[in-house]
Amino acid sequence: MPLRIVGYNLSHDSSACLVEDGRVTAALALERTTGVKRGIVPPHVYAPAMARLTRDLLASAGLTASGVDYWITTSTESPDQAAEDQLIDTLGSLADRDSCLTLPHPGHHLAHASAAFYTSGLPEAAALVIDSYGSLINRARERESAFSFREGEDPRLVWRNVREDGRIAGRRRDGDLWIPGELSGIGELYRVVTLALGFSENGSTYDDAGKTMGLAAYGRRLSPGNLFVTADGGSLSFENAVDALVDLKVAVRHGAEVKLLPRPADGPIQQFHKDLAAQIQAEFEEACMHLIGDLLTRTGSSNLVLSGGCFLNSMLNARVAREFGLENLHIFPAATDDGNAVGAALYAHHVLLKNPGGGSGGPPMRHTFLGPARLTTAPDRTIDALAREWGLSAVRHHSPRSAAQAGARAIARGEIVGWFQDRAEFGPRALGSRSILCHPGIAGMKDRLNARVKFRESFRPFAASILTEHAARWFDLPARDSPFMLMICPVRPERAGLVAEVVHVDGTSRLQTVGPDLPGGFRALIEEFHRLTGLPLVLNTSLNIRGRPIVEDPRHTMEFLYGTRLDRLFLGDHEIEGPDLAALCPQRSEAVPARQSGPHVGQLLEYATGDLPVRKIAIALGVTEDEAVDLTLDLRRRGLVRWAGVPALAEPRFPLPQYDAEGGG
Repeated sequence: MPLRIVGYNLSHDSSACLVEDGRVTAALALERTTGVKRGIVPPHVYAPAMARLTRDLLASAGLTASGVDYWITTSTESPDQAAEDQLIDTLGSLADRDSCLTLPHPGHHLAHASAAFYTSGLPEAAALVIDSYGSLINRARERESAFSFREGEDPRLVWRNVREDGRIAGRRRDGDLWIPGELSGIGELYRVVTLALGFSENGSTYDDAGKTMGLAAYGRRLSPGNLFVTADGGSLSFENAVDALVDLKVAVRHGAEVKLLPRPADGPIQQFHKDLAAQIQAEFEEACMHLIGDLLTRTGSSNLVLSGGCFLNSMLNARVAREFGLENLHIFPAATDDGNAVGAALYAHHVLLKNPGGGSGGPPMRHTFLGPARLTTAPDRTIDALAREWGLSAVRHHSPRSAAQAGARAIARGEIVGWFQDRAEFGPRALGSRSILCHPGIAGMKDRLNARVKFRESFRPFAASILTEHAARWFDLPARDSPFMLMICPVRPERAGLVAEVVHVDGTSRLQTVGPDLPGGFRALIEEFHRLTGLPLVLNTSLNIRGRPIVEDPRHTMEFLYGTRLDRLFLGDHEIEGPDLAALCPQRSEAVPARQSGPHVGQLLEYATGDLPVRKIAIALGVTEDEAVDLTLDLRRRGLVRWAGVPALAEPRFPLPQYDAEGGG
């Protein structure tokens, strides 16, 4: 019988995974099943939400909790054994107390590093972890940690940088964002500048760092010298960072604290913001490269594994691959905290339980399709019934390859296609299971996607998914491949014009290489698209809209069809054409504020009585059908109208707690 371990990350970006004989066989983040970004659900529903996620993962493997040999958790908030015990207690009776294991403390960065090494397939490697918020160590917190891993040995700490505990850069108080009087750490600094640029998730204090990276390509450094961080011998200095923010007028001092003055989320992006993004991106890369160089010198290794949220920065990753002459580089695809469920479980297998497995558990991780089965466990009639419930019809193709060919034909004729396969990707990137796909060479496709499907900023770029064997002819790829879309590479100039919709303003593209060993029909789709168009790549972005997690439940794909300008959807072997949105009748929601700004908004709301189709409303407004549909979709996304006679999925809602612990009632 295989040795089975369930691992958990029980903090923000909560997640669960199943490891069998040292191989990750199932994993998913809590945000996917709750519909709430980063899985930040109210405390009173956290335990049942995690239990449901666990049951889904185990059920896909034909297991129940009784079939699990060991359980292990990790969190940023577990400095000792008593705190670790409380983590398992969070899940109630799901886990058997006698089979619960614990990481050595502190464990957050060790879990990150373990996830990277034990999925790399390497016999030894240097490991670097950089994020903005690690584990408690006495009265400090991890910020950057370096380890050395070797087959058959316990991981060795090479060095660790910490910062003072008791503060988080970017706390909200009285409507303002506050940061400490001193900053410390690469991740913390990038986070603070991102918040100053106005890039946060849904108005929270969680930064949206990918926007800063994307915006940086539009700017130039504010200063040829560093403003925020300098290398001082073998360490980094951040002593000038806060003064620089104040001098740039994006922060102001109030005694020992500093208040950020961020760009309003809906305010214009000026050249200053672009240049600030370019400055922090350049300094961030330099600082990370400095630490990597130091680690490689100390360990003498030519193999490097990386994890922690900072290594989702694809510009940095490509630089690492290009400049260090490494024999092997492995970046864990779920580099943020959700990946720590995997790290904890693999550490348990290889170190705590001393199970053999070839150093990192056998062959390297080649794909991330690790979510619960969502289609193979559902009979065909379920998808048919789902489509009919929403007034649509599903056509079943006779094989996965046939469905892939149909998808390729739709993309080739200029349609935007939703591509939903059985098991979701683990991590933040859509890699061919929860994707939106379209033609990379049809002019205007990028703007159409940003405005009409993703509802996000116009400067945001899109990635390319290319057949691996063609990648070198189209991109200046600094590594053998890029299977997890974690590198940004220059597009060959002679080919850039053919695929302009995946070429960023600086001539680069974030790249996924799709090899012949990738499960599912995604490669077959690209192969057919290549045959039809001569282009061995498609534009690929995640199946979600701005501010929402990637879609996990097939029911939510129907909502996606009715809430965006997606043309058609593939659910496994089933194909569903999107509705004629201009024929639908918008109905004003019950609680609409009296005044709504924007051209034609007030008039459209007056016509939204539930019995006038958008097509007729367009005539009354004197606008095109496309303009009327776009406006209606935006109002629907904001909750101001709904489609009359069409099912609607409610926003995530949770039962109220029985009492208010803080209020005493």
